[in-house]
Amino acid sequence: MSTRLVGLDFNGDPYPAGCESYRILEDGLTWEFKLRKELTFTDGSPVTAQDWEWTMKRAMGSGYDYAWYYSDIKNASKVSGGQLPAEELGIKAVDDFTLQISTELPTPYLPSVMCWFLVMSKKAYETAGEMYELDPKTFNGSGPWTLVKLDRATGCEWEVNKKYKGVRTVYFEKCHEGPLAGGLAAYMAGETIFYSVGAGTPPGEQAFINTSPILRAETHPVAPYLTDYFGFNTLPGKFAPLDNPDVRLAMCKAIDKATIVAQVGKGFALPAWGMLPKGFPGNNDDVLKELEPNKFDPEAAKQLLSKAGYADGKGFPEFEFWCRGSVSAYAEAVQAAWKDNLGIKVTLKGADYSGFTEQAFGQKAAPIYWVAYQLDYFDPATFLNIWRDGGRHPCEMPEWTAQYNAANSIMDPVKRFEAVKKAEIALVDSTVFFGMDSPFSYTMFPCNLAGPGAMPNRNGFSMGTGGGSVIEAYQHLHWSNSICRDALKGK
Repeated sequence: MSTRLVGLDFNGDPYPAGCESYRILEDGLTWEFKLRKELTFTDGSPVTAQDWEWTMKRAMGSGYDYAWYYSDIKNASKVSGGQLPAEELGIKAVDDFTLQISTELPTPYLPSVMCWFLVMSKKAYETAGEMYELDPKTFNGSGPWTLVKLDRATGCEWEVNKKYKGVRTVYFEKCHEGPLAGGLAAYMAGETIFYSVGAGTPPGEQAFINTSPILRAETHPVAPYLTDYFGFNTLPGKFAPLDNPDVRLAMCKAIDKATIVAQVGKGFALPAWGMLPKGFPGNNDDVLKELEPNKFDPEAAKQLLSKAGYADGKGFPEFEFWCRGSVSAYAEAVQAAWKDNLGIKVTLKGADYSGFTEQAFGQKAAPIYWVAYQLDYFDPATFLNIWRDGGRHPCEMPEWTAQYNAANSIMDPVKRFEAVKKAEIALVDSTVFFGMDSPFSYTMFPCNLAGPGAMPNRNGFSMGTGGGSVIEAYQHLHWSNSICRDALKGK
């Protein structure tokens, strides 16, 4: 286990983890992180700024799958794309315990982005090779756990690193990762400590949980961190008339979003009025749901389509509607809505992850596409950055990109959120996409599992299972001496 440069607390707010403090310098583009001098690797050597710098430069310069995630860092895209050497990446060790990260634009949310930045030991890599963390004999982590056993068939075992002096809190002394029994019966028997209840849970099982006072009390809401949406390829000359705003608005207004989400989501999804899920920082649902693209009005939709020259759908091309993975039931509902309300026909096409990504985002050859996007950190930028020009989507919006970049660069958090909300309004009004739903679930954990991680946060959600990017929350849990589960065991 390794330390992250920055952690996220139970409310999703960043806090210093591998560093003891951070600040933005006067240029507005450089963040300075003061590292914890007491933090060491398992072998006792200090975790230095040189280790952090080497880790990031090695990753970004060697084909890292998620290099795009760090695109805010200066020259990150050019380094990961092979256009510049790793030495040009905007990260440097000023001294042993001072690390600076420079960004392309003012990036007020950079600390939150760094919640996934793990440090490697340069020394261990050079002496034991890149797989050093997979062997207990050469493992050299910087977190509160040390590897004692690894078996690809049965899993791995961890023990508390008694030399650890960082800020992470650990109650359990041992941890086993590996195959576990599944199902509600296993959860009730204590063979697994978490069980999820969602749209796919059998109705009989849901009814059983709801009629059991113990199980119902152990059921906790998980915040929605994902938005399902479909997008239009609006690139000029690609797929006319999808580049016509009236056509796109007609196709949006022909969809009864609230009814579809209620029927398909089965009570485990909320309508997505924009990109940010309900309860997420900066969510603006009350305003977004009143915008024209989100108002179901089939008669107005027909008039818009007729205005564009396609009365009753006559002459409208039959486009492919690409879905990542299997064809979504939501996409099927949208297909039916367009046919029934506008006379428009689309062909649903499922594709595996890589095939879809290459077609829709690489070649930008999918006319209409259905996709889900989940948060990486708790800030509106995690959902909105992907719509900037030059990103993955098949659309170009220079005016919107300029508006959003200006809003996103405001350092005052109150003013920034106000400006970002206006940018999301403009994004929804552009009709380059249509938000459909934000699925959510309930997580069950035993009533005798205690600690800060089991308590609801300020939004009413428990993060003890690692919700969102609060990936270390489980370390704040411990077993209590409660007898609250005795009835489940027949006592």
